[in-house]
Amino acid sequence: MSKKLILYISFIVACGISLITYSIFKVNPHHIPDVVILIIFAAVCESLPIYINTNVSVSVAYAVDLMALLLFGPYEGALIASIGNLLLIRNFNGKIKYVLNTPYYKTLFNISQIAISVAVGGFVYEYLGGKIGSDVYPNYIIQSIIAATAYYFLNNLLVTNLIAILLEKPFLKTWTKDFSWMLKNFLFLAFIGILMTSVFVKFGYIALLIFFVPLIMVRYMFKLNMELKQSYYDTINALTKALEAKDRYTLGHSKSVEKLAVYLCREAGFSEAHTEMVRIAALLHDVGKIGIVENILNKPGKLSKEEYDYIKQHPVSGYEILKDVPFLKNVRYWVRYHHEWYNGNGYPDGISGRQIPLEAEILSVADVFDALVSDRPYRNAYTSISVISQEVIKKNQKNFTKK
Repeated sequence: MSKKLILYISFIVACGISLITYSIFKVNPHHIPDVVILIIFAAVCESLPIYINTNVSVSVAYAVDLMALLLFGPYEGALIASIGNLLLIRNFNGKIKYVLNTPYYKTLFNISQIAISVAVGGFVYEYLGGKIGSDVYPNYIIQSIIAATAYYFLNNLLVTNLIAILLEKPFLKTWTKDFSWMLKNFLFLAFIGILMTSVFVKFGYIALLIFFVPLIMVRYMFKLNMELKQSYYDTINALTKALEAKDRYTLGHSKSVEKLAVYLCREAGFSEAHTEMVRIAALLHDVGKIGIVENILNKPGKLSKEEYDYIKQHPVSGYEILKDVPFLKNVRYWVRYHHEWYNGNGYPDGISGRQIPLEAEILSVADVFDALVSDRPYRNAYTSISVISQEVIKKNQKNFTKK
């Protein structure tokens, strides 16, 4: 670990453990049974996460933690959330993860950041006039929403900053990539947490029974959404592999174009959702070549004019393949136009200037770059960026001078 990462983790852990220790002494003896029961409930919810990637997961425990801080205040709420996180048992890729087989620094950071986030949410609630342990609706609804927001964003900030330091990436780009999409999830879970608080005040522990099933259903629906998204990528990768099996000279080309396109999108300031669609387009940009006969596709030498004209139809073929897929509504046009030129001399439609979508231009740049640094039947790969630049300038000099 870098020195910066060690210092950051150490600072958060020092603050968090101090807060947890102090919170233990602040527990009202009459609340101990309630605290224990909510710790168990929080641990169960924490043990049922959805993994976004190896570094990030989300769980429905946020609603339980919010309920805890609204019912018992910042200190007892922090204790419930942190110990609930400590006692989680998760199945990750067939391996059971729990506190005894998890690196100690990860465990300490996780319980510390969650304790700090929940406590700050509780302090915000009290500062704004919210009454701990009271029915939230209607007197304290605004205070509870602001407290929920404070908890959510501080939790996001602490974890995002850790990931950004770990991956050596800018904070904002890290948040946009891994966390911004979670806002809708947060809004729904905040609503559930506030509703659970009101029901608990009126009816007691029946609230946990009433809302446990909806929380599990929320998790299940979110899991289905992630699996559906993954199935899209699996299908796309299958198409890509089918093309690469046919064209031996472009093995790995689509993946390389994908990486370059994603980099360009992020440099251009695209949102993560927008970048994801360009990523898909990059993987599928040559899918129309599936219909090209192999003796032309793999010809060991330069193509004749007739053969080249035949090859130039692959963007249209790709468009035709994708046009009936609803979620690829925009992608199909980017695939169709990724060989268009700004001066109108490209193909297949000869459009120019701003008629060409920016996404198609990004695909074009990524496609040309990877083609130049890869071996082709008619030439060896270029090995120098300066040579590539000269080649691109030479080929396009006339195009850029014609207005």
